[in-house]
Amino acid sequence: MRLRKPDEMEKHQSDQSAKNGFIFYTLALFIWSMYDFFIKGNSGWQFTILLLGNVVYFWSRMIYNRKMNT
Repeated sequence: MRLRKPDEMEKHQSDQSAKNGFIFYTLALFIWSMYDFFIKGNSGWQFTILLLGNVVYFWSRMIYNRKMNT
């Protein structure tokens, strides 16, 4: 099996799928952490995972943006 480079349509579809997945996981973890915060009094590990995921996303986006602009 040989891998080939994706064309523009496949790149666009992959980008949209990744964006939708990121939004879903962000909202699910946020709602779950807020539910636990109001019911149990602490936000649990899900809020930490949410914050770390956002840090990784925005940090990597900043790095790729700098590479494209230099």
